Amino acid sequence: MHIILAILGALAAAFWAFTYFMRAANEGREAVGEVKGVIRRGKWNRRVDKRLIENLSDPREAAAVLLYQMAAYDGHVTDRQYKKIVADMRDIFQADEETAEGLYAFGRMAVGEINDAGNNVRKILRPVTEVCTEAEKGQLVDLLEQTAEIEGEPSDMQRRLIAEARRVLLPV
Repeated sequence: MHIILAILGALAAAFWAFTYFMRAANEGREAVGEVKGVIRRGKWNRRVDKRLIENLSDPREAAAVLLYQMAAYDGHVTDRQYKKIVADMRDIFQADEETAEGLYAFGRMAVGEINDAGNNVRKILRPVTEVCTEAEKGQLVDLLEQTAEIEGEPSDMQRRLIAEARRVLLPV
C-alpha cells in the first residue's frame, strides 16, 4: 500500500512539475513574442521616419525629386525626358556623369516613396530655400518649366507643381 501511495505521490509531483514547466515555457514564449513585436514596431517606426524627403540636405537632391516628378506627371518617364534631366543636372549642377545619374536615381526613388511630390513641395524645397541664392531659386523654377515642356504642353498637374515651387522659392 505504501508503494502505491509513493507511486501516486511521485506521479502527482511529476504532473505538477510538468504543468509548472509548461506554464513557464508558455510565458517565456509569450515574452519572446512581445519582444519580437517591440522590435518589429521599432523597425517600422524607423522606416516610416526615414522617407527620403524627410532628411534632404542637398539642394541638388531636392531639385532631382521635383524634376523627376515633373517628368513622371506625363506618365512613364521617356528616354528624352531622362536624357534631358540628366544633362541638366550635369550642366547646371556641374556634376559628373555618375553624380548626375545618382541624383536622377535618388529622385526616382523618392518619388516612388511619396507617390506625388506636389503634396510635399515645401518640405522638399527646404534645403533649396536655406542654401540657394535668389538667382539659383529662379533657375530651378525655369528648369522645372523646361522639364514640363519636354514632351509638349505642360499638364495641369505640372503647372500646379511649378506654381507651388515658385510660391515657395520666390515669394513676392
